[in-house]
Amino acid sequence: MGETESDETWSAWFLDAIRKIRSQKQRPSVERICHAIRQHHNYHEEEIGEHLEKAVKRGVVLKIFNKGQSSYKDPGGLQSKPLKVSKTTDLSKVLGKAVRELGERDGSTLKSIEKYVRQSHTVEEEADGDLRTSLRLSAKRAVDRGLVIQDGRLFRQPDRPPVKKVEKIDDSGEQQHHEEELAGQTEQMQCVWCCGALLMCAPGAGEYLGPRNYVVL
Repeated sequence: MGETESDETWSAWFLDAIRKIRSQKQRPSVERICHAIRQHHNYHEEEIGEHLEKAVKRGVVLKIFNKGQSSYKDPGGLQSKPLKVSKTTDLSKVLGKAVRELGERDGSTLKSIEKYVRQSHTVEEEADGDLRTSLRLSAKRAVDRGLVIQDGRLFRQPDRPPVKKVEKIDDSGEQQHHEEELAGQTEQMQCVWCCGALLMCAPGAGEYLGPRNYVVL
């Protein structure tokens, strides 16, 4: 049965399954897609998964990774984000997001990144703009900013997302220094408050603090 089904038929099944799963407010995972197709067609999950990956390579289905989990989307339903590209457009953040959502283990090439961006955006290239060129130029900025890591022709997500350094005034050190300074003065002067006046005594001398209160310093 699987030999007679065309790529177009498989594509239609996948897109229909994805729409049904999303209408149920669920994530279109490979398990849910397999389950939806097996309800109407007698195929093993392994075979369905193989055809699903082929559909991803053809660009019929979009595979996205989020927080370590993969899901599948209809590319036609994602082309709602307009993206104007000119000669000076900085696409470093767009490139970083594409690498993150593609989630390829070894990394993604600029070609696959460009393909994903075109699938997930309505790209409008101005007279002096070219998406491929802008992505190539923005790749260096993305690497410098820590948004992606370059390994030859591949770009992958960093192990830890870059954190913006924010300078924060911390007066704890100043407070600690002040306390140490006071402690030093106390050791040197050995002063106490007595009878409304501040008295200073030499080390080893006694101070009268009131009736039945006598302390040796």
